[in-house]
Amino acid sequence: MAMISGMSGRKASGSSPTSPINADKVENEDAFLEEVAEEKPHVKPYFTKTILDIEVVEGSAARFDCKIEGYPDPEVMWYKDDQPVKESRHFQIDYDEDGNCSLTISEVCGDDDAKYTCKAVNSLGEATCTAELLVETMGKEGEDEDDEEEE
Repeated sequence: MAMISGMSGRKASGSSPTSPINADKVENEDAFLEEVAEEKPHVKPYFTKTILDIEVVEGSAARFDCKIEGYPDPEVMWYKDDQPVKESRHFQIDYDEDGNCSLTISEVCGDDDAKYTCKAVNSLGEATCTAELLVETMGKEGEDEDDEEEE
């Protein structure tokens, strides 16, 4: 109904002296929108902020944050020791339109102690960044230090 009203409104304004100016303005706006769409270059994914190693106490939450650029918008995948991370109550993945991406691990346990990788892929290529989650278990601080020296 609103479109019909708008059309009849245009016909009525068609006889006004400002009508040709408005018609040109609409054409110019369309041309501007086309130029903007064409100006956005296709870019393979890259990280403007990479994930960092995290050390947390068992039972707390851990969060890896990164920022990804690229066009067309990259698809993002997370891996734990090279195995895909499936989103669940334990693993939450967020990725917004500005390229901010995060992996939140709730109630971290010893099994979460691993290497985590964020991979961004689009039609032009891919980018990855990797960091470690070190889980500090209660009462085993001395053993953890010995393990690090052995590696």
